[in-house]
Amino acid sequence: MLQNQSDEVSGFGKEVDNKKIILPEKQIQDTKGNGVLNGTGNGFNGNGISAQVMDILLATPSKLPEREYVFVKNIISFSIFVLSDILALFSAYALMKFVFGVSFDFLMSAVIFSFFAFVGHLYQKRFPFWDEIAKVLKVSVVAGISYHFVSTYSIGKTSILWTSVFWALSAFLVIVFRNITKELSWILGLRKKAVIIGAGLGGLKILRTLDMERGLGYDIIGFLDDDKTKQFKPVGKFRGKDVLVIGKTCEIWNIIEETKIDEVILAIPSLGDKALTALASHLQKFVPSVAIVPDMFGLPVNIDLNHSFGEQTIFLSVKNNLANPFNRLLKELFDKILSIIILFLILPVIVIIAVLIKIDSPGPIIFSHERVGKGGRRFKCYKFRTMYVNNEEILKEYLAKHPEYLEVYLNTAKIPGRDPRVTRVGRILRKFSLDELPQIFNVIKGDMSLVGPRAQPPHEVQTCAEYYLEWSKYIKPGITGLAQVMGRANISHIDKNIISLWYMKNWSIWLDIVIILKTIKVVLKAEGAY
Repeated sequence: MLQNQSDEVSGFGKEVDNKKIILPEKQIQDTKGNGVLNGTGNGFNGNGISAQVMDILLATPSKLPEREYVFVKNIISFSIFVLSDILALFSAYALMKFVFGVSFDFLMSAVIFSFFAFVGHLYQKRFPFWDEIAKVLKVSVVAGISYHFVSTYSIGKTSILWTSVFWALSAFLVIVFRNITKELSWILGLRKKAVIIGAGLGGLKILRTLDMERGLGYDIIGFLDDDKTKQFKPVGKFRGKDVLVIGKTCEIWNIIEETKIDEVILAIPSLGDKALTALASHLQKFVPSVAIVPDMFGLPVNIDLNHSFGEQTIFLSVKNNLANPFNRLLKELFDKILSIIILFLILPVIVIIAVLIKIDSPGPIIFSHERVGKGGRRFKCYKFRTMYVNNEEILKEYLAKHPEYLEVYLNTAKIPGRDPRVTRVGRILRKFSLDELPQIFNVIKGDMSLVGPRAQPPHEVQTCAEYYLEWSKYIKPGITGLAQVMGRANISHIDKNIISLWYMKNWSIWLDIVIILKTIKVVLKAEGAY
């Protein structure tokens, strides 16, 4: 099945500007006489490359996979998403005409939207759910502005209000239709078949990511891994089904020949840069796509990729978004404007809750406690009172009777299950995070943000000072945040600070909007609440 290609690689290279350029896989193949292949028996060659990797580099499939099916599949996928967008725009056009009695030029709107969607790569590739929503909204705004100016000169002036309504409705329907189209594509078999090489931590993280982002269209057929204890055993789940280790890494050629793989995902950063680069360079000649998972988890996602043709080098530029003063000003304006709007909307709810608290148990309505904010500044953080006034005495008695909860309390400052300190109304408020509504006044005062790290008491700051000192230079604590929507009460203090650092480096207005929307979902489902 495999053809040895060692005879082809000797002396491979060419002179370019007096520099010898050698493909990475050829460079390593030329070392085949060293190490394990030379009888040393240590499992590695002179470059530290394992025998399993060398087996892949020294072989090719006996029969190259057909590439025509990839082209056909891409054309079909391209076409159905164009059709999906056109149907969404036609639905918006029909609703505007027959419900509101306002007519638009459907053909012009479809052409303009499709053009900008093509420019934005919405037909050429798939994006994660929230990224695609952001792209659709951007395309809709640009298309709407373009349509307004073009239609003004071609069919006469159109109302800006109705034009805005039409394009807002179009954007919503495009998002809905696209998600339906993705599910239909999966059912019809328009999937991106992929195999993951490496069933370690990196491989499992990628599997979970692709399972959460099902709209990307991946179909994971299995893992390849050289760990004998994992062979033909399930190591994770994808779309509710077990994903098995289906063989060793050297069996990749069998997989490529038999299953028409669309992508190989390399999740084995332990190989080292040289071996990983060689493996990717070699495999990409035989599969449509090769993805590399570097050991860089936690790095900001807003990375600029730069390259140099002459030196065959690439380098990544990493940014800290909230270190930029302009971005901090933008976030401050966003917080102030949105918090004032929210206050007017929730004011009746605040009044009703205040009355219920007063009726339920004696004590103040608002509980204020000291928190540490931006730059170490301390402030009074407002919450609705959810505990009895003598809650400290109740806590001591409870922990004395239930010492098994002491460690959980020290790590999270929460008591799992039914907390005896919490009042009847307090349980409901905590379950849906309604006790935090008064913090909207902290945002208006400038103590907090709508979205940001959790506001920490002084004693917690001391336990994770190195993380706190890094993020607190740039951002204020938030009513909600990335850590809250990821696990609310189930995440330790240190993990929350690590997540806060990631949020700070990747901040954008869109990220804040996404977190606010996710917060609504998490709160309504009462996920991770005590």
